Amino acid sequence: MKVAVLALLLAVLVATGVAVVYFGPGTRFSDEELRAFNFTPYPEPRDVGAFLLTDAAGGDFGPQRLRGRWSFMFFGFANCPDICPITMAVLGEAERVLVEAGDEPFQGILVTVDPERDTAPLLLEYVRTFSDDFVGVTGSVPDIFTFARSFHAGFSKELSQDSELGYTMNHSGRIAVVDPSGRHYGNISSPFDARRLATLYRALSTRIPARD
Repeated sequence: MKVAVLALLLAVLVATGVAVVYFGPGTRFSDEELRAFNFTPYPEPRDVGAFLLTDAAGGDFGPQRLRGRWSFMFFGFANCPDICPITMAVLGEAERVLVEAGDEPFQGILVTVDPERDTAPLLLEYVRTFSDDFVGVTGSVPDIFTFARSFHAGFSKELSQDSELGYTMNHSGRIAVVDPSGRHYGNISSPFDARRLATLYRALSTRIPARD
């Protein structure tokens, strides 16, 4: 009954264009209730193997960068015509909702699946279009492919006459959720909504608080 009531409440909020960030102090949600946010948690969070990539500012991006706070991570590319800018814009708006509410927001991350075109300066400019605090991540194609696979995210190159380089990229469309221990906690499926993402983040934070 509780799940049905929550699902009905969310449907009403979406239909009326109203959403909330809080469901009351200390509110905790079951896995089934979190599914109402298009979120699918794993039965047990999954450890991510060793990796070393590069952030768009030129620093190392290794396991430590995923620890201490919740991260919402998307695999995409700067030349993507649709799902990438839409997803990043929604993540940026969700971050603003949390900041305006006085909360410490999630870490927003875009991992490029097209490092041949997404140079570090271009990637940095792209992610900062959506938030000054978002992180762009790049590396070699094999390293990114291995990293993406550890999050069950795939990508491939597709020849295209409409592209300047003659190709575009096919890639997964989910947001990977990483907990403060750096583990893959689950995935958010589209369609994405900023205030629902902010509410989901608050719900997750009551489960595992961020760490210093």
